[in-house]
Amino acid sequence: MHSFTQKPIPRGIQSVRAETPNPEIKALVEGVNKAFAEFKEHHQAELAEIRSAVDDHSILMASQQMNGNSAAAARTEQQPIYAAPGMRSTEISAHYKRASKAADEDSGITMGDFMRGVAGMKTTDGVKASLAVGTDTAGGFSVPNIVMPSILGALVDQSALLSAGASIYPVDEGGKSFTTAGIDTLPVPAWRNELGAISETDPTLRSIVSVPRSLACIVRFSRELLADSTDISRAVTQAISQAFALELDRVGLVGSGVAPEPLGLHGMDAVTKIQQIGATFAYADMLAAYQAQLEHKAPAPTAAIMSPRTRIGLAGMVDTTGQPLNVPPILTDVRQLATNGVPNNLGTGTNKSLVFIGNFSTVQYVMRERLNLGVLREAYAKTGEIGFLCHARVDVVAYYPQAITVIEGVASPAA
Repeated sequence: MHSFTQKPIPRGIQSVRAETPNPEIKALVEGVNKAFAEFKEHHQAELAEIRSAVDDHSILMASQQMNGNSAAAARTEQQPIYAAPGMRSTEISAHYKRASKAADEDSGITMGDFMRGVAGMKTTDGVKASLAVGTDTAGGFSVPNIVMPSILGALVDQSALLSAGASIYPVDEGGKSFTTAGIDTLPVPAWRNELGAISETDPTLRSIVSVPRSLACIVRFSRELLADSTDISRAVTQAISQAFALELDRVGLVGSGVAPEPLGLHGMDAVTKIQQIGATFAYADMLAAYQAQLEHKAPAPTAAIMSPRTRIGLAGMVDTTGQPLNVPPILTDVRQLATNGVPNNLGTGTNKSLVFIGNFSTVQYVMRERLNLGVLREAYAKTGEIGFLCHARVDVVAYYPQAITVIEGVASPAA
């Protein structure tokens, strides 16, 4: 098997050549070539960005043609009107790329470079510049914009709520709280005669006040590993994103609301709760939740989030002949996601669980600030380690709580 390295294909006018004995024309052509070369040298980054955009557009157009010229492919990031604002999937990268460009950050900064700089080790000039402007009052350092997409992207992949469509909304302005509007009840229109009174309904919108709470963890490793490892960026990104993803899932679903913990979906009054129908969890329970949501005039569910025990138990259910049960057709578009953020120790017997079914694009994590790192040198000095305090401020918001239904008293199908 041969390996080939793809080389960029030259585009546009590369040079101009004139075969003529006239010295004036030759001088003019040489001047044009020199101007081309100087322009490319001074605008290389802009030209590369334009070429990349042209390539992306060409790939998108080819994809649409191969798939029947479907316009849906071009609108993968467009969200329905009831969806919570914020960033999802590729929007995360685009947002921080713009912020990084506005801050004139070095595009070559990696998470490993940044952590070495925070620890006072040898690092790049770009990291030094970032540390100079990203220090907070407590001595921590804001992670550069150029690094944030790798962390949040990994966070989305490992969080059931974010994978199901919940958004991340960064809030940079001052203040401890953030107020926005959510849907309380839908207005009820009524027909009226000329000069007839207009019927009144309950208030449609409600004020949502989010108060981002502090979430922190400590990552520690040896000074030698930090200084010498060529793969420290991947390892650190994975460790931080996994730790934060699990806790964001847990608090987003079942957070108590008792400070400093945000209130999760299960504790919100406007979120519908129903009980499991039979002795064990089955597709009939998901159908009941689907129906309850539609009857509340909410958008159809797109995902179901449950504990790993419930997810595997449901997948293992069989009919009387021992064959796996087929998913009802109406549920085939409802993604089944598992997370350890859903407890299995609820109820009087401390063995019950919950299943969340709904349209989770209506859910949002409000993030007050970028991920912040502080170095803990003395705490682990005896073992030659360095500790990093990773800190963020987050709250959970449900813009349309009727779009979520919780099934309570869930017993594992395998029980």
